Amino acid sequence: MTEYGDYLDEEMEERARNFERQLNSGDTFFYDTDELGQIIDYYLDFEEIIKATQAIAYAESIYPFETYYKIKKAEVYIAQRNINGAVKLLEKYRTIEPQNIEIATLLGDCYSMSLQYKRAIECYMFSLNQETQNEEILLRLARVHFAMGNHKKANSYINAIPTNYIYDELSIQEFIKLFLDYNQNAEAILFLEKVINEDPYNYSAWYFKGLIYQRMEEYNESVNAYEFCIAIDETNTLGHLGKGNSLMESNDYNAAIESFTLSLDNDESDAEVLCNIAECYENLKDDKGAKFYYEKAIKLNPNISDAYFGMAMIYKRKKMWKDAKRCLHKAIDIDQYESMYHIELAELYLTLEDNTLCYYHYNLAYELDSETVEILLDFAHAKFEFNDIDDAIELLLENLEDHDEDHRMYYRIASYNFLRGHYEKGYNFLHAALKMKADEYLLLFEFAPFLENEKNVSNIIDLYTK
Repeated sequence: MTEYGDYLDEEMEERARNFERQLNSGDTFFYDTDELGQIIDYYLDFEEIIKATQAIAYAESIYPFETYYKIKKAEVYIAQRNINGAVKLLEKYRTIEPQNIEIATLLGDCYSMSLQYKRAIECYMFSLNQETQNEEILLRLARVHFAMGNHKKANSYINAIPTNYIYDELSIQEFIKLFLDYNQNAEAILFLEKVINEDPYNYSAWYFKGLIYQRMEEYNESVNAYEFCIAIDETNTLGHLGKGNSLMESNDYNAAIESFTLSLDNDESDAEVLCNIAECYENLKDDKGAKFYYEKAIKLNPNISDAYFGMAMIYKRKKMWKDAKRCLHKAIDIDQYESMYHIELAELYLTLEDNTLCYYHYNLAYELDSETVEILLDFAHAKFEFNDIDDAIELLLENLEDHDEDHRMYYRIASYNFLRGHYEKGYNFLHAALKMKADEYLLLFEFAPFLENEKNVSNIIDLYTK
């Protein structure tokens, strides 16, 4: 942000604090509508909803017939996800001021959020007919049509937006977010090339082009785009960071380290970059270098969970179980909702032969990420290792309905049943697994290798594979 922008922010902050002091004092004081509007917008921008509500209530006490504050109240409802409340309020005041573009547009936003796209389009079209060159309305119409799958119509609204608006830096961000929200990668690239053809030194356009190609996993193209960013402004760290990420994804770890190093900004945000550098060293099998950078990241930001997790993985490889456990617990203290941390801790307790804590963390991991069948299979494997095979079968059966299209579940249940001597159940699940994916039959022998010499099992497999 520019110094001028910083000054305006500081000025608004001071005005807001002064307003709060006067409000809390109980004294009578006066603000004109513009000043109150700016204060309310300031609170909404920073999501200070309670303060925004208090400011609106005060404004309505002074200007009870001013529709503007009803609109602001609707914005508060939207921020609180009370879309129905916002719609009722806006529809009421739309009957009073039927030509109010702001009310119609905000109503369109509410209907769009509640997936009532036809009503949203009606509201947006009303606003557009009142003000035909309204770029924000054209963008909203494009978004709704993308959501409805009408991509051709969506692009027609984008093409109707004036050129001078398109090439603005903030506008480019809006367009790219729109394209990314609806997975329009190819359209995003075409749009950015259009911007670049008009303005070859547009840093933002080159940066987003690199980001889109990175998203498409076309890393050579993304690196080329980021290099143009760097050529335009080598002091802007985003280009170096993007290039580093692309090089890392394409396994060019030494070059990635060089780019990440150039992206360091000497602030707290560097902690994540230092973690990336550490991960590159891990991939280069240099645990000493990785540990050094993870420790630097922690020193810079003691609450960066990824660094503690990375340290734990290094300690696990070195079989330093106590240190690994300490780091994993620290990572979980910082972010208890990351399933991978619980999985690794569960595996550690499996190694330490502590079934109670092993099961506890696998259970937490599965609760956090129940769509990932691998967690469930690993949980069952832990029960198998602790010789709780019946519990392993029960665990898989209890969750089979949620993963009934994954052949691995059926092979695993079959193998465990064979191990327990439940041959009839084993055959039933083996048939089901083979019907789903016969060429994966070796999964059966992973936990029950003795079945390779069972003639009946071989005959059943032959029925599906020959």
